[in-house]
Amino acid sequence: MPCSAPRWRFWVLLLAGCAAGDLRGHEFEIDLKESISMPIPPGFTALSPQLPGKLVVTSFEATPFVGKNGVFLVDVGSHSGPAQELPGSGKINWPNSITTLNASVFGFTAVAIGNGFLVPTHTTGGVYVMEAATQPATLQEPVKISKDLSGWFYHQAHFVDMDGDGLLDVLTARCEYAVWPWAKKRGELVWLKQPAKDALAGPPWEEHELGPGPDFLFCVHPDSSRLALVAPEFVSGRVVYWFMQQNGTMSSRLLDDTIGPGFSCSWTDLNADGHLDLLVTNHAAVNGSVFAYSFSSDDIASAQITRHVLATGFTPAKIDKGKASPGDALAFQPQTNSTEKPYIFVSGDNSNSIFLLTPVSKDQSDWTYSLREVQDFGADIGRPSIGDVDGNGFADIFVPVYDSKRVVHYEFRRARSREIAIHV
Repeated sequence: MPCSAPRWRFWVLLLAGCAAGDLRGHEFEIDLKESISMPIPPGFTALSPQLPGKLVVTSFEATPFVGKNGVFLVDVGSHSGPAQELPGSGKINWPNSITTLNASVFGFTAVAIGNGFLVPTHTTGGVYVMEAATQPATLQEPVKISKDLSGWFYHQAHFVDMDGDGLLDVLTARCEYAVWPWAKKRGELVWLKQPAKDALAGPPWEEHELGPGPDFLFCVHPDSSRLALVAPEFVSGRVVYWFMQQNGTMSSRLLDDTIGPGFSCSWTDLNADGHLDLLVTNHAAVNGSVFAYSFSSDDIASAQITRHVLATGFTPAKIDKGKASPGDALAFQPQTNSTEKPYIFVSGDNSNSIFLLTPVSKDQSDWTYSLREVQDFGADIGRPSIGDVDGNGFADIFVPVYDSKRVVHYEFRRARSREIAIHV
């Protein structure tokens, strides 16, 4: 059950200058609203307009053979409630990133999950679809739509019509990454064709390989007239832009091969110039970073690229094999109707902390951010979610704190003074 949390308070002073171009004078306070107990350690969260007032959470234990798993719904809107498991989701070994679908795709609101990871006994995954209800009326348990492929795991499922037949197919990336030094480590981009009928009857969807490289997460360009995406590749340490050509084949362009192990990405207008930029994190054992890429035109395939290091120095709390930082970086507006430069919320992953990046200037050519640690939880941090769940015009942030088996809910509000106050 959600529970009231102690309200320790500390203050982070923001020096608000008066020079031309300085950031807006009013700032914000961050309040801890609740700490939501989870029965299994949470890894990924998602808010979606298809499920208003609901938070979707994927949970897993790393224990070989006997680790528990589950996909949960939590009431987080005008009323809060306990985490409730989607029936049958416990069979999904290490569920990862969450995609929600409206009823136009399968006839009911659905959740799609990629699963598996590089930890022994969890390495074989797939793509699952389930009804987004704790008492499903149509699909009683999750259905795996990908074929079994030993040693390959999946993180993400993006629904898009790949062949023009009017049905949404699944675009996904998968990875083979055994921990043994001699084992293969590689990724590939594939798509799964939705059958013309009985899509969730059980047989795997027809598989099509698009090319090697993408392995964990990717971000689809929201405004491209044809399919386009970026994959920050973990195995190769590259950032690659993939785009569909007029003849229907996929091509790619290398954007960066110097970032180290790639992690997450998203498209957003970071400098408020009306054009989308690319926000990327790596996942490094020492001095992990948050990057932005700006482009000289909206044609990413040919545009000149400028890389900006927004923050660096992220390091795991414990230097050990498999530990790295940061995790996801999410751009957002503390006050949802703002059109100014967004803030950036950063999950430290194995650093055990969460961070806030604040733009220091309104100048579109200034990519400088101030970095503040919001909270050190002493536990690994998963993928956060940001949205306005109560409709009050201010952002809510949900942070999965893995080792503590809880999701922490923060909310922004306008400050009563010219400082950022963080109430924890």
